[in-house]
Amino acid sequence: MIAWLKSKLGSGRDELRRRAEDAYRQGATDEARRCCLELLRSSPSDARALFLLASVAADARDIEEGLSWARRALAASPGEAPPHYAMGRVWEAAGRYPEAEASYRTAVGLDPRNARAHNNLGAVLHLQGRLDAALDCYRKALEIDPALPQANQNYAAIARNPEALEVALQGYLRHTAANPRDAAAFENLAYVYDGLGRSDEALASFDRALALDPQRAEAHFGKAFVLLARGDYAEGWKEYDWRWKIDAYNAPVRRFAAPVWQGEARAGQTILLHGETGLGDTLMFVRYAPLVAERGASVVLECQPQLKSLLATAKGVAQIMAQGEPLPAFDAHIPFIALPRVLATTLETIPWSGAYVRADPARASAWRSRISSDPGRLKVGLAWATNPENPSSRKRSLTLDTFAPLAALRQLELYSLQKGAAAAELAGAPKGLQITDLGSELRDFSDTAAVASLLDLVITVDTSVAHLAGAMGLPTWVLLSYSPDWKYHLRRSDNPWYPTMRLFRQPSEGDWAAVVDQVAEALRRRPA
Repeated sequence: MIAWLKSKLGSGRDELRRRAEDAYRQGATDEARRCCLELLRSSPSDARALFLLASVAADARDIEEGLSWARRALAASPGEAPPHYAMGRVWEAAGRYPEAEASYRTAVGLDPRNARAHNNLGAVLHLQGRLDAALDCYRKALEIDPALPQANQNYAAIARNPEALEVALQGYLRHTAANPRDAAAFENLAYVYDGLGRSDEALASFDRALALDPQRAEAHFGKAFVLLARGDYAEGWKEYDWRWKIDAYNAPVRRFAAPVWQGEARAGQTILLHGETGLGDTLMFVRYAPLVAERGASVVLECQPQLKSLLATAKGVAQIMAQGEPLPAFDAHIPFIALPRVLATTLETIPWSGAYVRADPARASAWRSRISSDPGRLKVGLAWATNPENPSSRKRSLTLDTFAPLAALRQLELYSLQKGAAAAELAGAPKGLQITDLGSELRDFSDTAAVASLLDLVITVDTSVAHLAGAMGLPTWVLLSYSPDWKYHLRRSDNPWYPTMRLFRQPSEGDWAAVVDQVAEALRRRPA
């Protein structure tokens, strides 16, 4: 009788576990949590229930609860992979990528056939800018499970492999059809649609995710980029503000005692404008400083050290500080990226009254002897790669040898503005492509601006050089991936943020050769 009762009790626990796992797989996280808590009442050390509860908390970005459940799962079963995988998911949700990496490495060490753990390890390496290592992890995950949609999606993001994106799409479509309550799956489906350039389906998928989970901050934030790319700034900036509810995004956020400026008049007061993202965004949004000053405020601009000398004379700026320097007292602050929302910018009202960044005449004079004075030559600056630590670097960068078709254009005088590791490609430049290396001598953006001001044209990928040349009002041609950043919008050859900019877009994922062919043809038609 006792043996029979024990078997029945064990069967009850197994049924609860099965129900919890099925509910979690279908996206019914409340039901999964309820079953796990019921199971723990009779079996407080049930590692599978603890693992599931940690996973539910990680999905909800409830970091403290997730850590509590993951630690209990580790205590109950330290030699099995799932508790370490759950701990990795919680650390990843918190933006603690080194800790997540350590947990995922332990998980794959304990279970080398765990495709999801390999994929997630790749994801945190990806987020740390270690792209080659991330690719290795994604490949390993796909060796184990070739149809795993998350691994296909992540692999495609680096390798720019459209076939992998299609596999990811089909995987998510199958999963969402079978599990129509899984908000996370619909969110991931939206990202895949966006990567394929299918913005209508991306928005519909984000909306499905948000109908299931209205407080899902990541889905709101992802939707913002699609709306902004479509030019729907009013709704896009509202969604963008959800970033503050994402723990991983908030990890490096600036906290000040002064309030965030909301566009009100601040006569006689001081407002701090500060960066939240990269160099390009600082160059793009510093145009708003005069508009802030018009509200009666004295504007203090905090920027990256590389930009301090360049922006020291920016219109509307009373004082400039480099990041890391002690800040003066201020009455309110606002990140650059929030200014378009606060000032109700639309596509039709983007501020532009001419170039708002200018080269220092003395620096330009110092560089003049390095630039050809032949009026029959078209003097072109070239930048072909972004910062390799940026997670989207491989999407936005190409290699110098892709520019081989330009070697046939004898009227060109090419100058490299490329910095960083990609500049080493100059040693193996394509045959006949004569290019003068200036990038290695550029000390900061003031030097880059001085050189650019002496050129007839700047050709660049989506990097800070594009924003610099655009802000200077220089003829600028930007080479774009198939699904670029929102700032370049959809299917346009111009950019409303920079009137002197022309856009050359990939016709299909990863097709840089077609872009360079378009550029070569445009150069043939352009007089020196």
